[in-house]
Parts: sequence; structure tokens; C-alpha cells
Amino acid sequence: MSAPMVPIDLARVAEVLDMLGEEVEALGRQLCTDPALVAAFMNELQAIDRIAQHQHALASLLRADCMTSAVNSLGLEDLAQRLRAHC
Repeated sequence: MSAPMVPIDLARVAEVLDMLGEEVEALGRQLCTDPALVAAFMNELQAIDRIAQHQHALASLLRADCMTSAVNSLGLEDLAQRLRAHC
């Protein structure tokens, strides 16, 4: 037998994504306090920032009244393209 369906509150999922995005941003800020680390790992630090941006964008998408409009106004074209490809 399969497990019963449990309703998922997308607003709560969005909250978790935003919280994780904030934690990732804080990690990036902390790492950026070391100039040697910044010089050695600039691309990786930018990737950390990109991850946080995507988490926040996905959170806003989950809160949107119209997902199609929200995808079109994400501001992160690579993410929007990935989401459109699966629509």
C-alpha cells in the first residue's frame, strides 16, 4: 500500500528556501572577510552567491499567484530557462 498524500504548504517550503538562502549568504559574507581566501576562491564565492539568489528566486516563485508570470520576471535567466523547459 502507498502512503497517504500529505498536503504540502508551498508558503512553508518558500520560507525554508529563504532561510537557507540567508544562511548561504551569511556563509559567503563570512568567507569574504579573509582577503586571501577571496583571492584564491573568487569563483567559488560567486557560486555561493548564485546559489542563494536561486534559493530566494525559487521561494518567490512558490509564493506567486501566477507561476508563468513569476518565471518570466525571475531576473535569473538561466533559472527561468530551466523552469520553462519543464513546463
